Amino acid sequence: MGRVFAIELEGPVYTCKKCHTHLGVPNDVISKNGPYEYEFTRLFNTFLAERTSNDGYKGILCVCCSSEIGNYGVSDPNSYWVMRDELHGPEGSDDDEV
Repeated sequence: MGRVFAIELEGPVYTCKKCHTHLGVPNDVISKNGPYEYEFTRLFNTFLAERTSNDGYKGILCVCCSSEIGNYGVSDPNSYWVMRDELHGPEGSDDDEV
């Protein structure tokens, strides 16, 4: 197995709920799709995985714990949909869940 080198972001960040790896910054959030999903323009410390069904989406996984955190639409390469319940929001924001 290889060694994982994770990027640590400065300032307020969104983190993985399971391993607390930095995934994104609030400035990269395009939209909040109700209480379930966030659309980001870019993510950090993630990788894309093929799905068994060919539905035009790839899974987005955390690079440290390999949990699936969202979907990447192949037809729209500039948007990453992340499930809100897989993220821990920046401290002090309305996204900060205990």
